[in-house]
Amino acid sequence: MNKYIIVIALFCNINLFGQTNFIAFDTLDNKNYSIKLATEFKQKYKIINKNIDLETSQQNRIVKEIYIENQKSFLEDIEKNNFVNDDKINSYLQNLLTEILSSNKIDANHYKILLSTDAVVNAYNYGDGIIVINYGLFNAVENEDELVFVICHETGHQYLNHVKKEIENYAILSTSEEIVKKTSDIRRKKYQKATLATNLLNTIRYKNYKKRRQKEIEADSIGLYFYKKTLRNQENILGLFKKLEKSNIEQDSLTIADYKAFFEKGDFKLKSKYFDDDESIFQKYDYKRNANVDSLQTHPDCSTRVKLLSQKLDLKTSFAAKSKAFETFKKHSNYQNLINLLNNKEYGFCLYETLKLYKNDNQNIFLKNTIYQNLVQINKSKKNYTISRFIPDIDKTHNSKSLNTFITFINNIKTTDLELITNQFIPQK
Repeated sequence: MNKYIIVIALFCNINLFGQTNFIAFDTLDNKNYSIKLATEFKQKYKIINKNIDLETSQQNRIVKEIYIENQKSFLEDIEKNNFVNDDKINSYLQNLLTEILSSNKIDANHYKILLSTDAVVNAYNYGDGIIVINYGLFNAVENEDELVFVICHETGHQYLNHVKKEIENYAILSTSEEIVKKTSDIRRKKYQKATLATNLLNTIRYKNYKKRRQKEIEADSIGLYFYKKTLRNQENILGLFKKLEKSNIEQDSLTIADYKAFFEKGDFKLKSKYFDDDESIFQKYDYKRNANVDSLQTHPDCSTRVKLLSQKLDLKTSFAAKSKAFETFKKHSNYQNLINLLNNKEYGFCLYETLKLYKNDNQNIFLKNTIYQNLVQINKSKKNYTISRFIPDIDKTHNSKSLNTFITFINNIKTTDLELITNQFIPQK
């Protein structure tokens, strides 16, 4: 365990925000857990890759290449300790999955649920029976019923074999007579080969994405069927989608006045130039602004999904699950997500999210210590000219104004001033 994580652990046994004691996940046995997971899936992948059987050898080759690439990525995530090794929460999630599977008489041997340390509000089906819940999802859901429906939705993807079918459809489409002919025509062109090839690739992607959008609706539909079998409150599903629709909207923000309130102590003052956003021509004319983002969306908007689901809901049910385990994990999700970000060396995002909490609770010892740990690492990376590894890029299209201001501030501030700020947060012995 890294030294700075041990420092955080020392502050985990205090009352925070008037809540019960927060105890972070025990990560001491992560290496053995990762080895065990990797061994399990390597054996599984050998069997899967051996049993690929499409109509042509070319289709088999394409599918195998995609499988191997996806499997490699998943094994790398395991090696990086991106999955939580904690018996309590892993058993809790597995029990929820078992509840869904047993209620619907589905063989549990083909399914496994993993908890990712990712702070992004998301969950996904990896294929091959793997359902992944990001820990960040606990920041969005408000009760266990909402979490169960998310798992039902991802179970629906797996039950319908969406990932497998999507990969196979891509291979079939890529080797279709129409696409092969167009590829051959491009090879014979003297000019604009790259442009034509890109357009063709986008055509293939668009056709696949349209199918993926439909698959989301299918997963909602069968997910609702699975959910009904658990006899849980169906009304909570509507609340879930309202939250997910807002999950990409930043719930809090930081202003320049906030940074001054955080860091200006005694005679120390922040220079106004630290917040100057000197846009380059590349930022002003960001190519992302011209991209047809909607055509590449894999999920229909939440309002569309709610409208479709509402026709199938029985809102007469009044039963609402009360779970002490869920309340415990939910209650501490903000703090655990900060530790996850710190462990994953996402120092920029971690500091930003910590400062947003600190804004409303500037006496919180845990938050002060987390700010210190991130500032130490950021200052070190600025001195080593490796800051870009740990701080996200300015993005006028997808980032909030608040986040871009934070990135500008971290990039512009001198290391000497950053050291002065860091020293303000040295943990008290």
